[in-house]
Amino acid sequence: MTKTIKRILVSASVLLLGIAAQTASASAVTVRPMTFDECGHNGDSGVDNCMYINGAGLYASEVRGWSTHVGFGYPVHEEVTGPNGVVCNSATVTTGDGSAVVGCQVYPNKNIAAGTYCSILWEYQGGKYYNDAENCGTVGG
Repeated sequence: MTKTIKRILVSASVLLLGIAAQTASASAVTVRPMTFDECGHNGDSGVDNCMYINGAGLYASEVRGWSTHVGFGYPVHEEVTGPNGVVCNSATVTTGDGSAVVGCQVYPNKNIAAGTYCSILWEYQGGKYYNDAENCGTVGG
């Protein structure tokens, strides 16, 4: 009876370690099938940044990136990048009240390259662009 209980306890601790490891790496997830929907929060700026890809295997029907709670009084735009470069860019907007949503999306309806896709909110200040919020996911491979 004691051996059985020890095995159960060891299995439970191994399971908890696996859950902790998955939680620690939530900002970059390998997705199979490909549908990916993940948001992250930038505690410094208060921005929530999201990356969404809908599809199966390497086929994508929609690729979208967006940020919410944007309001710095500086010009900002959302960009989605992939293994082959820029996927889409939003228009540049200047907001000040913290309620803006900035984003871009495309509907490829075809296979896309395996690799990492990122949604990035760029903020323009002092003559330079700064990465204010970013969220990534990995497709395939």
